[in-house]
Amino acid sequence: MILRTSTLAVLLLASCGQQEAADIQLSNAWARPTVGQVPGAVYLTIENKGGEPDRLTGAFTDHAAMAMVHQNEMVDGIAKMRMAGEINIPAHDRIEMRPGGTHIMLEGLRAPLRTGDDFDLVLKFRNSKDQTVKVTVTKPEGQ
Repeated sequence: MILRTSTLAVLLLASCGQQEAADIQLSNAWARPTVGQVPGAVYLTIENKGGEPDRLTGAFTDHAAMAMVHQNEMVDGIAKMRMAGEINIPAHDRIEMRPGGTHIMLEGLRAPLRTGDDFDLVLKFRNSKDQTVKVTVTKPEGQ
């Protein structure tokens, strides 16, 4: 009886220290229409509903030769864009990619992005499995 109670107590204590894994969910993916084959940009929301942080490590789409995470920043009063590398997605938090901030840059588009089109974008994470999101090409509100 004492051995069984001790074993149960150890199992309960061990489970208290475990946190739930990252639970990445993607939503609101959209891109602006392009003219010709100039670079495009994808904006979306990445939400981590889990108890562990994760990192966005890259992106891929058949619609472009390269998909890279970029960030806009102000340097000496001038807006500049730079490759962001990996993006941290804290536990129980969200990253909202939007114009003027973090976004997925599409280089080498295979065809222009036209209003009403959609395409798949795969996001790669350090701890979570790759996730595919449908990107809709639309004009931003107010344009």
